[in-house]
Amino acid sequence: MYNMLRVPTFGEFIQPAARRGQSREGRSVVHTKSQIRPGQVFVKSSAFLKVKPVVAVALMAAALFCFIGAGHSSGSNAGRVPDQDDRNTGISRAAIDKFWTIYHGNDYDGIPEVQKELETAIQSDPSNPTLYALLGATHFWHVGEATRDANAQSDQKIFAQDMPTAAALFQKALDLDYYTQHPIGYINDDHLPGYLGITTVHTGQQYQDLKLIAKGDGILDFAAYQFPEFNNFNRWAGHLDDARDSEAYKKALDSLWQDIDACIGAHIDRANPDVKSYLNLVTGVGRKKACWWKGDIAPYGFEGLILNLGNGLVKAGQIDAARVMYANAKYADNYETWPYRNVLETIAASDLNARAALYAPGANPKSAPPLNVPNRSCVYCHATVPEPAPR
Repeated sequence: MYNMLRVPTFGEFIQPAARRGQSREGRSVVHTKSQIRPGQVFVKSSAFLKVKPVVAVALMAAALFCFIGAGHSSGSNAGRVPDQDDRNTGISRAAIDKFWTIYHGNDYDGIPEVQKELETAIQSDPSNPTLYALLGATHFWHVGEATRDANAQSDQKIFAQDMPTAAALFQKALDLDYYTQHPIGYINDDHLPGYLGITTVHTGQQYQDLKLIAKGDGILDFAAYQFPEFNNFNRWAGHLDDARDSEAYKKALDSLWQDIDACIGAHIDRANPDVKSYLNLVTGVGRKKACWWKGDIAPYGFEGLILNLGNGLVKAGQIDAARVMYANAKYADNYETWPYRNVLETIAASDLNARAALYAPGANPKSAPPLNVPNRSCVYCHATVPEPAPR
C-alpha cells in the first residue's frame, strides 16, 4: 500500500516569516518564502488532491533523482530521554539503510516495504528530515518508473498522487532541515531545494498549472545558484521534454553546460566538450563528488549526466558536440560496470541526424525518443546492479 502516511498539504508547512539557515559551506543565507516556499500555490481548494488522469509516464521519468543526502539520521533530539532517543535512532537508521539497499539494489518492487519502514520511523522520530526526504524519494521513484509496476493499470490513482506527495514530503524535509534548530556544526542539505523544485515543476505539469510550474522554476533557479554542481541537473530535468526551439528548453540545456562548468571551474568548449584535461579534478568527497563517479550514493551519476547532455545536444541538432559528449562517459573508472551503458552505446552508434529529426518542429512528439534511459528515472545513476527479474 503506497502513501500510508498522511501527508499534509504544502500550505500546512508554510511559516509566516523567513528564517535564517546555514548553507553547506557554513555561510548564513536568508531563505524567503518566495524563494523556496511554493505552498500557497497548492492550496487552491480541497479539490486539488482529487485524483486526475496521470500524465504520460515519460513526463514523470524525465526527472533524474540523484545524490540524496542521507547524513542526518537522528533528527532533532531535544527533550528526549536517552533510551527513547537510542530506540528512535535505531528505527530511523534501519529504515534509511533499507532505502539504500533497495535503491542501489535496483529493487523497484521493494518500494512498498521500505515506505512502511520509513513511515513507521517517522512516527517515532518526527523531526528527522532524512526520513521525509527518502520517503519523498520513494514516491518520486515509483511514478518515475511506473512501467515496472506489475499492477500499473490498477495503480493509476496511486501514480496520480505520487508526485504531489513527493513534493509535500520534500517541503517538510526542507522545513526541518533549514528552519529548525540544530546542534552546532549541523550541515544543511543543499540538495533539498532541488528536490522540492523538480517535484513542484512536475506536479504543475501534471495538473497543467502554469503558475505552479513557474513557482517550481523559481525554486530551481535558487537551488542551482546555491548548489550548481547538483541542482543544475534538476533544472534541466524539469524541461527536457519541452520543444527544442522553446526558451524553456534552451535554458534547460544550458543548465547542463553550467553543471559541467561548475564541476571543472572553467567554461568548457561547447563545440568540443572533451573533459579529459579535467580528470585530475575527480573526487569522491565534498560538494564536487556530485560531478563524478567516486561517490557511493550515485556511483553512475557522471554517466547519467553525460547521457542526458549527449541526448540533449542531439535534440538541439548539435550532433558533433553530442558525439564528443557520449565519448566522455568512457573516462569513468566504473563505466564498464554501469548497468545501463548499453543504452548510451546504442544511441551513440545510431544515425544521430535521423534521431535529431524526430525532435524537429512539426514532428510527431510521440515519436521523439526520451532523453534519458527509457522508462527509468532514478536507477541509471544509483543502481549498482542490473534490474532483477520481476517478483
